[in-house]
Amino acid sequence: MHDNYDSLEKIRFIHGLMKKEVEELIKFISSSKVEVVETSTPPMDVVISDDEVIIFIELAGLSTNDFTVYQYDDLIVIEGVRPKIKIPNVTFVRVERETVKFKRVLRLPFSVNDGETKAKLKDGVLEVRIFRDNCDCDF
Repeated sequence: MHDNYDSLEKIRFIHGLMKKEVEELIKFISSSKVEVVETSTPPMDVVISDDEVIIFIELAGLSTNDFTVYQYDDLIVIEGVRPKIKIPNVTFVRVERETVKFKRVLRLPFSVNDGETKAKLKDGVLEVRIFRDNCDCDF
């Protein structure tokens, strides 16, 4: 009986600590003068038709060396890092574009024809076209 009481007290203690941390975080966000936004997730639109999935993802300021697109089973993963701007002999007076890692994962609704997947980066938007595998195979 004594062990159950000790375990319950530990749970109450941890709950109290967590509650305090959450309250402090809410207070900080409420008092913040700037809007808090999740910057590590670039916006993505997905269009699905009978024979293809088209992904549009905003990657403004990135080159093809800054991100990777790959397929893993029925998932498409787009991940990379927004690089830090490096300009010698200057002092930044404002920095809003953070150097952050990002990852977007999309589950595909059908088997994919690997040979026909296409991607292009234009005007800061990555477009990935993934075509259905027309194999009549039973899996």
